[in-house]
Amino acid sequence: MQFMLLPMHFPMPTDEQSHTAFEQGEAAVRALFHDVAAHVTELAQPLAKQGASLHALPARLAKSSRNRSQPPSSDGYGTVKRTESLRKAGDKPNGGQPGHDGQTLMASERPARVETHEVPSCAHGQASWAALASVGYEERQGFDIPAIRIAVTAHRAEIKVCPACGRASTGTFPPSGTQAVQDGPAVSPWASYFTPQPHVPVERTTEIGADLVQHRVSAATGLKASEPLERGIEPSTAAVQARWRDAAVLQVEESGLRVTGQRHGLPVASTERRTS
Repeated sequence: MQFMLLPMHFPMPTDEQSHTAFEQGEAAVRALFHDVAAHVTELAQPLAKQGASLHALPARLAKSSRNRSQPPSSDGYGTVKRTESLRKAGDKPNGGQPGHDGQTLMASERPARVETHEVPSCAHGQASWAALASVGYEERQGFDIPAIRIAVTAHRAEIKVCPACGRASTGTFPPSGTQAVQDGPAVSPWASYFTPQPHVPVERTTEIGADLVQHRVSAATGLKASEPLERGIEPSTAAVQARWRDAAVLQVEESGLRVTGQRHGLPVASTERRTS
């Protein structure tokens, strides 16, 4: 459905024109009013043509999977009813409950690096303490993430020519060096983590590599890195499906999601303890 933008540029009467018409009398005021009414009528004509569509719009927007035979994935985001909490007000206060052990950052017993900040002189008498032994330390620890950069290793296979037979021999490349240029074995765990676990799109995964370690992993590499994970969870998937068949009640529903701007449905099956 398309709506026409109204040309709101007709000349509105100014205060001076209104005052002049008032001084000229009733005939001038009527003429000014009829002129404005004519412009309003002209602007209302496009809306009159679309009147039927406007009257049908509320009923069209009210249609959803709750009152029509259509999948939930066809519902727009505005038609989804917010789930209300079943917790009664006043049962428990917000925040940590009494008896709950709080969590805080704990100091490490084996820090990776120790920096000693010496006292060059007395803070009171300004005497030099360069040769004075310390009697103790006050320690504060800082937890930080070191800068990560992609490490490029050039593997060179040595070539030598035998002086006895005159034939050349080449050194053996490591198992990870099968191509002229390729990603190393530590790149695949990075690429395989972001997509299955936090559900980051493959294209975003390539951007994360470029932003964090200045190395853009291809989308094909990210997808291929997830294949061993899929094979690894096959026994768990088969066990869950077997429990589905034995379950007294199996709940099957469809969750709506958008892919490249289009609405799709994701089937979900669950029991009291298992979901897939």
